[in-house]
This record gives sequence, C-alpha cells and structure tokens, in this order.
Amino acid sequence: MKHTPYLRLAIISLAGLTTATCLQATPIYTWEDDQGITHFSDQPRSGAARVELNILPAIESESHKSLPVTPSDKTASGSTEATEFRDTQTAQAATTIRLLSPLDQQTLRDNEGIINVSVATTQQLDKDHSTQLLLDGTRYGQPQTQLNWRLSNVDRGSHTLQAQILNNGKVIASSEVITVYLHRASLLQRKPPTVKPK
Repeated sequence: MKHTPYLRLAIISLAGLTTATCLQATPIYTWEDDQGITHFSDQPRSGAARVELNILPAIESESHKSLPVTPSDKTASGSTEATEFRDTQTAQAATTIRLLSPLDQQTLRDNEGIINVSVATTQQLDKDHSTQLLLDGTRYGQPQTQLNWRLSNVDRGSHTLQAQILNNGKVIASSEVITVYLHRASLLQRKPPTVKPK
C-alpha cells in the first residue's frame, strides 16, 4: 500500500472525526482504488483491509488533576484557615477534661463556703495550655496550669461547676456541667451563748 499524502491526511482527519467511534471499538476498513487513492470506512467491502486502532487510555484533564498543594497555594486559596480549623477540631477530639470531685448532685457542708475542685485531662498540658473553672457559668479566677481549685466563701445553695482547657486563650475542651449543693451555717441562725445565772 502506498503511503501518499492523501493517506496521511486521511488518517489525521479520521483520528479527529471518529474519536467517539473509536472509543466504541468500531472497526475501520481501508482500501486503495484504481487511481491509487486510499479510502477509509466503517463498512466492510471486498478487498478492504481492517485497520486495528490502539485506543489510548483516557487522559485526566489538567484542571481535574490532584496536584500537591504547596504552602503558598494554601495561602492563596484560603485553605490555611480550613487547615487550622481541622487542626483545632482534631485537638478538641483528642483532648478531654472531666471533673473528679466534687461529684454531680453531691451535697457539701462547709461553714466557710469552701469547695475543693479537681479535674483530670487525657493529655499532658504544655506551655500553651491552661485550665479555667466556671462557677455558675462565670469564670472563677484567672486561667491556671494546675488541675485543682480551692473555692472560698461560696454562698450556700446549689451551684454549677464546669472546667475548660484553653489553648492560647481558646477553649479546646470542656467538661460536663455538674450541680452541687453547699450547706453552710448562717450567722443569723447561730444562737448566742447561754449565760447561766449565778
């Protein structure tokens, strides 16, 4: 078979116009007429030779490739904030804090209104971490690195307690909220000492 310019042109045109047909594995037939012109068709005919076309695997579009993300890409796309958010969520899931004492619904008796609170955490706190106690939903004192508090002069009655872990001032873990009942003698209820007559 002669490889004339017509043949090369026909192959190029066929490749461009019959992509869908090729993908469907439709056979292609070729033959040369009396004038030496090469023809192509998807219909077989006498004297035509079948052309086997190798179908190339699909090539992923450049716009859909999963390219490695560089730090500059993160900043440009705004994904740095998303990464920080995921890191915060991971830290919250990995770190927990719970109250050890007092217990929920426990009755405490102390005339000076003292409540001793102890907590436990699932990981050791570093220099960026601190703990905060909430008494009745309000912060009690300043953040600290210890895991216990000594509350003094707390009013009698029911109170809620909750502990938190802070990372650079941001809450990353909170304990359950418990309720305790403090009993303390009232000064108004104290009876003056009895003076015995002589």
